[in-house]
Amino acid sequence: MLGQNNVETLVVLNPIAVDTASPDREGMLVMANGLLVGVLVRLDTPEHESPGGWFLEAGLGRLAGVRFPAFDTLEDATRWLRQRLKPAPPQPRSGSLL
Repeated sequence: MLGQNNVETLVVLNPIAVDTASPDREGMLVMANGLLVGVLVRLDTPEHESPGGWFLEAGLGRLAGVRFPAFDTLEDATRWLRQRLKPAPPQPRSGSLL
């Protein structure tokens, strides 16, 4: 289908408390197109390199095992998530014209 690469992934953040075994408890469930794909946690304690920033505490699916430095803002995190979760371009079918 033409124009399919122009579809943006819908990322929705839902607040949730997270037990991180540290004072960092403010979290956001990350939903992409209706699927849970990760958990962001706000870095509240001053010993973090980026206090007040957001860290991808857990990733699921295409975000599983992904490590990234802390994001300064939720907007930065959302932008990175949209880029990372962008739909793969469709592969041409064998025998089809490009």
